[in-house]
Amino acid sequence: MSRITGLDKLQRDLEQATKAFETLDGKFAELRLNPLDQTSVEAAITDMGLAVDAKIASYLGNPLVESVAGELKARYENEILERVAEVRLKTGEGGMSAKAVDQNILRQIENTVSDLRRSDFNTFGRHVKKLSRLLHSESLDAISRALTEKVDLPAWIAAGEVTQGSMVGSAELEWPSSTEEELGLVVALIDRFSEIPDEASNFSYKFYYNSNDITRNIQNMIAQMIVPFARGYIDYVKASTGSTEATLLPIRSEPAARKIFIVHGHDEGPREAVARFLERLDFEPIILHEQPNQGRTIIEKIEAHGDVGFAIVLLTPDDIGAAKGQNTQPRPRQNVLLELGYFIGRLGRSRVCALKRGDMEVPSDFEGIVYEPFDAGGGWKSALGRELKSAGFDIDWNVVMNR
Repeated sequence: MSRITGLDKLQRDLEQATKAFETLDGKFAELRLNPLDQTSVEAAITDMGLAVDAKIASYLGNPLVESVAGELKARYENEILERVAEVRLKTGEGGMSAKAVDQNILRQIENTVSDLRRSDFNTFGRHVKKLSRLLHSESLDAISRALTEKVDLPAWIAAGEVTQGSMVGSAELEWPSSTEEELGLVVALIDRFSEIPDEASNFSYKFYYNSNDITRNIQNMIAQMIVPFARGYIDYVKASTGSTEATLLPIRSEPAARKIFIVHGHDEGPREAVARFLERLDFEPIILHEQPNQGRTIIEKIEAHGDVGFAIVLLTPDDIGAAKGQNTQPRPRQNVLLELGYFIGRLGRSRVCALKRGDMEVPSDFEGIVYEPFDAGGGWKSALGRELKSAGFDIDWNVVMNR
């Protein structure tokens, strides 16, 4: 019986193509861009292409898959350009322009959230009142009111309270899938806390319980709800108004797939724990000293291996220092801070997560990025998983929660 040459290969290609098409079906990337900034538009197109490449990475070399992926990229690129053209046309006809939003207000929001992160029960009220005033400042009030227009805050909280079981702090909130609805709920909560600060202690005890310490519960709520909200709200305002954001989306010439650069100091424990965790999530951790030197300087090695999709910076108290005339205190190593700044500039703040071990001095210039505690209990894994998910990566939550 004769055998048709190439039939087996064709069958494998078809089977792979079917699986690849299933992974490409539905939402697999969320893009944020400034329609009035050509650099941001080009970055969005690049990021879209990377998202497609990441989905079909297992099927590279399959001509059927690569052909369809190419067509998909072209179609999405056209859709992006069509939407950009539509926004630019509306802006030119009197829509809201970049000048309509005071950039200083957005910076003040970031600074106020940083103050909230350092607040306690007694100082929380002052800072949350300021945050509410900023959200309803002249240039942001219309946006904030539009977000909260259809929010039924009491009903949402009541629905969460119903989920309370026998264990303290087991109540869960049902967050909506719509970005606008989620932002609107937090704006409404911030307004409510600004009017009645004691409501924050009750709310955090029910939904963000950490211990019987009120301050710790409030801080847990700030870290998990208000900090991500501030980033999302600012991105939403910039995307809605055409405000410039230089690092809104990274620009990369080649697909970075699932490579993550780990910046670390002298503490090997956190470095190894993070690297092994990333491997279980099917990421490739890039640790600089494990890469061949090939006669290059440190900065040349960083540049050579910097084409990654995300960076994790481990801030550990390896050094001691102080400003002149001040008492010394623990600090991260200087090279760690240098690389932190490098990756913020290269990838954008939304693709950099700093894991902080213990109390130490950190330069105030870096207050705008995400700091998550590297705790012995493994809570950092959930925090890191959320940041990776927010950056557009597929995450296996069974691995994350299996501590």
